[in-house]
Amino acid sequence: MFNWLAPYIAGARVLDVFTGSGALFFEALSRGASMGLALDSNAAAIASLRQNLNALNCTSGQVAQTDALRHLETATASPFDLVFLDPPFHQGLLASACTLLETQGWLAETAWIYTESETPPSTTGLPGSWRLHREKKAGQVYYALWQRG
Repeated sequence: MFNWLAPYIAGARVLDVFTGSGALFFEALSRGASMGLALDSNAAAIASLRQNLNALNCTSGQVAQTDALRHLETATASPFDLVFLDPPFHQGLLASACTLLETQGWLAETAWIYTESETPPSTTGLPGSWRLHREKKAGQVYYALWQRG
């Protein structure tokens, strides 16, 4: 997946919604993203991310323990160039998160959005202005890279 994104990471502002372990968040920062924000509701996951940021002396990464959908709906948005969306499966969160990203000002004009889901990308109900750039299936997981615009 990072091979797909390599040309777009350096200098990018990255948002990792439903970050979990933060693997995508940290990988983007290590590859030159200028700033990252990771969101997750799990207190232990956020505590671990904060510890890792401190251990790495990383000042370009921020984490927030929050309900991701509520955050996208109510927080003051600033546009991100690259967004990772890997929500818990079978909870209907992907389409809602994508709609909020699009309507609440979280996306740069030509933002890249990476999604993981349990259903094929064409059936997830994403904004019509997003163009599917690449997709792949591994086991039961569908991966897709979209571009806004």
